[in-house]
Amino acid sequence: MPLFGKRPPQLSEEEVASAAVDLERIGRGGIPLGAEERLKAFATSSAPVFSSDLTAKEYLLTEASGMTPLALVMGSSVIQHGWSNYGWGGFGGGISELPSFAQPWNLSRERSFGRLRQEAQFAGADAVIGIELTAKAFLGEPGNVEYVVFGTAVRDTAEALSSRPRSGGPRLCTLSGQDVDKLRRIGAETVDVIGHTSVVCVALSPRANQMMGMWWGNQEMREVTQAVYTARHLAMDEVKRQAQAAGANEMVISTLQHTINHHEYEGMGMGYKQHFFIVSMHVLGTAIALGAHEPHPAPLGVPMMSINLGAA
Repeated sequence: MPLFGKRPPQLSEEEVASAAVDLERIGRGGIPLGAEERLKAFATSSAPVFSSDLTAKEYLLTEASGMTPLALVMGSSVIQHGWSNYGWGGFGGGISELPSFAQPWNLSRERSFGRLRQEAQFAGADAVIGIELTAKAFLGEPGNVEYVVFGTAVRDTAEALSSRPRSGGPRLCTLSGQDVDKLRRIGAETVDVIGHTSVVCVALSPRANQMMGMWWGNQEMREVTQAVYTARHLAMDEVKRQAQAAGANEMVISTLQHTINHHEYEGMGMGYKQHFFIVSMHVLGTAIALGAHEPHPAPLGVPMMSINLGAA
């Protein structure tokens, strides 16, 4: 029975063909054809309708910094994690990295930011600033990932900077318009978004497993704490590598989040439950090139305070 007793409208052959084209483009990491055509029309319009997620202060500082806001752009990707055997019985203890569990998060992030960059490029932008994101699991499964990112595409109108050669498409950053302006005033420039998710599994020692079922008062779960540090180390090493590969010499981390999921397994012939903890670490930031150009429009001055004590 159709929902609410109504039959869905019949799609025309043209609509069916258009949907097939969009699915094929999305499968290749692209954006729907309609979105591309809309952005290309925007880029060539003499009087485009402006949209942005910038605040009034951000907008004014962006203009003062030599960047013209163009349009609100977005990127999205939803990944369903394929079947994967946890293999609890194969863990001999200690901490092990789980690359297959990190892959859905990294793939979803790469595709969503890739689509954001495509939209900015079709809009004729040089960069995207003020990027905001939503990243979460869906359908009740931590392996099913939804990423949505959006920001403001801008065109670099500063004569001293707009003539510089660009490679790899518009620059992306997670910094606000105010922060980008401050960087440009000291001669620094945003290079690209960097990010990584690492996932590790820790199997508790026999003593820690037994203590999980007893009341021993407050105690630190040292092996789980160690796993958090390991996950952070793996994620930070990868974002450092990405920053260096992009030609940056500094980076600003905007997101550092983690989750811990608990699992237990009884079929190991030990007489007690074996406890496992899966730690996922998510890192996102912006790679920055210090000394990329001369300060623009001018270095920030030293704050001054004026005190008027009145007439003598």
